[in-house]
Parts: sequence; structure tokens; C-alpha cells
Amino acid sequence: MRKRTMFLITLFLALLCTTPGSAVYDFDGISFEITAQGEVPGTMHTYGVYGLDDPPATLTFDLDGKAQWARTYVGVWGGTPRYTGWTDLTVNGRTLPRIRLYGSDDRSENVYATGYGVYWVAYDTTTLLTAGRNTIIANSSRFEPDNKLDGRIYSVVTLAAVPDAPGITTQYWVAEGNVNLHGEGWDTGLHSTTLDECSVTLPVSGTQSVQAANLTVKFVTSTRGEPSYVLFNSRDLGPDVDYPGYPSGVKDIADETSFNAGYYNPIKSRYVDIEVFDVLSLLKKGDNVVTFQRGRDLDGDGIISAAANPPEGEHYLHPVLAMLTLERPRASATGPDLMLDAIEVKDAFAGEDAAIILTIRNLGALPSAPAEVKVRIDGDLLDARQVTIERSGIVQVSIPWNPTKGSYTVQGEVDIPGDVNPSNNKKEKLVTVGTVPDLTVSIEDPYRPGDAVQQGSATLQVLAIGAALSLALLLFARRPPGRYRKIFSLLLGTMIILSLLPPVALVLPATAQDASQVYLLPVTVTNLGGSDAPSFTLSVYLDGERVMNKEYPDGLKVGGSERSELPVYASPGSHTVKAVVDEGGLLKDSDRSNNVAEGTYVFS
Repeated sequence: MRKRTMFLITLFLALLCTTPGSAVYDFDGISFEITAQGEVPGTMHTYGVYGLDDPPATLTFDLDGKAQWARTYVGVWGGTPRYTGWTDLTVNGRTLPRIRLYGSDDRSENVYATGYGVYWVAYDTTTLLTAGRNTIIANSSRFEPDNKLDGRIYSVVTLAAVPDAPGITTQYWVAEGNVNLHGEGWDTGLHSTTLDECSVTLPVSGTQSVQAANLTVKFVTSTRGEPSYVLFNSRDLGPDVDYPGYPSGVKDIADETSFNAGYYNPIKSRYVDIEVFDVLSLLKKGDNVVTFQRGRDLDGDGIISAAANPPEGEHYLHPVLAMLTLERPRASATGPDLMLDAIEVKDAFAGEDAAIILTIRNLGALPSAPAEVKVRIDGDLLDARQVTIERSGIVQVSIPWNPTKGSYTVQGEVDIPGDVNPSNNKKEKLVTVGTVPDLTVSIEDPYRPGDAVQQGSATLQVLAIGAALSLALLLFARRPPGRYRKIFSLLLGTMIILSLLPPVALVLPATAQDASQVYLLPVTVTNLGGSDAPSFTLSVYLDGERVMNKEYPDGLKVGGSERSELPVYASPGSHTVKAVVDEGGLLKDSDRSNNVAEGTYVFS
């Protein structure tokens, strides 16, 4: 049972938490993405007010100097994803444009909306903060006439990278999102889902001279008495609980008391938690992984139950922030460290205008001079330009390209004076250009993890079994006198043969009282067109309700095919399943009629 649970956890991590984040509302959540990184000759400061309360929420703090980079977050409780309203922010007397909160229809870039209307709103406040006293006020539509949005504010948090006098240099990575970790029953549709954990990867180029490494994590919707966990590179952080009835190793990081699991200065914070952990002994060069878990299966039944006695985990929990900071002596800081992180080619079709998009990250100090970016096609220079590196440490550059039919090697390069590690400044990508892509999708029969994959059509199997049973019953009803034993033997033989067939379920309508189970739904996407397809999304529906989005961040090569086994929760019986590629029509596709696969499938 534990092996199956770990298998499902791995699937969910691959599907949700390793893909780029999106600001479009999603019940299961918006995955973490690094939104700022860099190095400051000084300190990264964290200020906040914590605990669900009526608006307005006021945060005041003092800075020793002008911020090199700053970001402010506001958490708002909506009540349900159907309610709408607004939130706004005033920084040092300057009121920023009001942000509408649209619930399940939210698509704002800086609004992470998920679950039952849990909002995490991000603001760039770099230019608004000053040396000395700063005052930030967050408000909402809670007390507005005819307002339905709950509008209470979970917290206001500001991160500020501030240069200071000679001392330490701080390297930082800031990842934000809003993942709705939840148990079964905490969803808005007919079909139950669960999401037990998620993670984010923070890449560290080197650990030389690091004298302090701290991980800051932030939750909203936390509940004391329901275990929750944070791991860094697969190692548990924080103390064990002292609650009665629990074995050793159980933790409750999100316990509605901030600063009590690592750095210790406890603050009561209703439905909110922020913690700082010393991770110096766990830090490594390369990928460092932060994992959030809403609980663990303590009794081995395959379920993390918040209703168990004692509870095994949170009913639902929203991790929204993860920040890693590394402190070094000031003398070891030498300059910027640019990395060409990714090359994406969009709309590369023969004779049409394409775009080559380069993502550049700065792992070092903020440069004072612009960087030079070059793009070559098969070694020939296509374009060169000067680019200013943003204070967030992340910048994207778009280069136009008008290719003809053929295969090309797209080469990107970024260069800046004083780069401390130029080995990561180049990248290339092979691109095939031809006719417009043609994405197709197909669905196979679902099956439960651990069962052999069923071949053929489950519907045909059910019909065959039904026909065999009907024939046996007909023979029994028409039996001649004295032939009971032979007919009984025939029926017995029929049932034995049926029992040897691959297990299937009779096509019975699923009912609400049936317990949901997890199934694996094999879905294959193929590119039959003449050009590589850029990144796209696959949407899966069960009985008309969207239950999953799967991202394909690398797109699909010409002639390429990718088969995925997607975890879907459903009650046993027959369900209508639909898979749609690029439902929003964001890509050029030569034949959209094959972008959809739909049918009735037996979940047995």
C-alpha cells in the first residue's frame, strides 16, 4: 500500500510541481516558479503581519537603505471560487491600481487564485520602498455594500534585498505559487481528487565560502493539530510534535504559530504560518529540492486522513512561498553570473514569422552594464542586441525569425563583463520547420495502479461477458428434464472462464455514494504535422468536469509521440472521458478535428 502511495505521489509531482507556473485559476493550484534570484551586497529582509483578520492590514518596517529588489505579497480569503471582489495596496502613501479578484475566472498575471477562493497576490515594490520608515496597507472589498467576497486578509509579507556597509553578501532564490494540497472530498466538482505534496527546485551553482543558508517557507489555511511537513533535499525540517497519540517523526510545521519550527520567536498567526530553517548542513551544489506535504499515511491504509484519530494531515493547506538565502563574506563576491536557461521557438513554420525566446537568469551580483545577447542559426549570426538585466534577475528576450523549410540548430549566447562563470552562457536547440503542426490525442482504457494494463476495449469485453451469461441462462431455462448436472457444469465452466479473463466491470452508472478510487488514464499526444509544436496544454474531462491539466513545456517534435498515464479519481463504473489538446487555441494547428478524443470508459 505504501509503495502505491509513493508511486501516486511521484506522478502528481511530475504533473503539477515541475511545470512552469500559471496565473490562471486552477482548483488544485498553481505550481511554484522562481520569480526572482540574484545577489545583493547586504541582506535579504523579511517583514510581515500574520494571521487572518479583517482589512485593512498595515505593515510598517524600517530599511537601512534603498532596496535593490523588493516584492510584497497579500493573502486574501475569498470564501468560495464563485465570489468576486477586489484588493488594493498602498505603499508609503501611493495607492496602486486596484486588482479585481475573479474567483474561478481569474487570469491576472500577479494573482495566484486556487481552491475555495484562496488568493495570493504579488506586487513589485522595489521602486516604492525608501530608506527609513515604510508603511504598507492592504485592503479588500469585505465591507463594501453588496460584496460577497469574504475579503479577510491572511497576511502581508514584504521581501527586500538591501545593500549595506561591508559585511556579508547574500545570494537568493525566491519561488512563489499557490498549491492547494488537499485530501479527498475537498473539491468543487462531482469527482473527488487529492493532492498530498508538491515541490520546487532551487539550483545552486556553488557552495564555496557559504557561512549561512536559510530556507523561508510560507503557508496559508494552516490548522494546528493536523500534521504537516517541509523537507529540504529529502530531509525533514523542524521538531516533532508533542501531541498525544503520535509516534516519533510526526511534525506540524503549519500549526498557526509562526517562527516556532526553525528560527524561534513564536508569533500566534491564525490560519497562517511562516518559518525560517537553517539548511546549511543539507545544502549541496546543483538542484536543492523543497517539498511540502500536507500529511503522511501513518496507519498504512493508503490514505492521509484528516478525520482519523489522531489526524494524519491537514484537510487542505496552501504553500505559497519558498526562499533560499546563502550568506558569504563580502570579499568572495566578484560579479554577475549570467546563465542562458532556456531557448523556446514559437510559430516556426515555413515562410511565416517565428520568435526565438531566450530566458536569461542572473545567479550573481546585479550588473551595472547591459549584457550582449546573440542568436545564430547554423552558426550564422541572426541578431545581436544589448539587454538590461532586471532587478529580479530574470529576463526574457524575443528575437524575430522567418525560416524556410528544413532543420536548423538555433544557438543562443549571453555575455557580460566580469561574468564569474561563463561556462553556462551558451545553449542550442534543434528545430524542424515545415508545415503547421498537427497535434492528435488518443485515450486508452483506464486501470488501477498495480493492475496489468488491459488490452483491447473494455466495452467489448463487457458485451462479450454479457452475451456469454445470457447464453448460459438461456440454456439453463430450456434445460431438458434430468439435465441439471450438465447445465450446472456448463454454468460453472462459463463462470470459471470468465474469472480467468482480465478483470472488468459491468457498465454501471457511477453514483455519488460510490467511493472514489485513483485510476491511471493512458493518454497519447502525437505531432503529425511538418513542424515542431511549441509548448501546449492537455486538458482532461470526466463526465463534463475538468479534472486535470497537463503541461508540455518542451512541446512536441515532428513525428514525436508522448504517452502519459494520468492519475484520475473516479467512482467505479462507466464515465465519459474527454481529452483536449490546446483547448484555448493558442497554437497554429493544421487540423483541429483531431485535437479531441472522447468516449465512455469503464473504471473497474
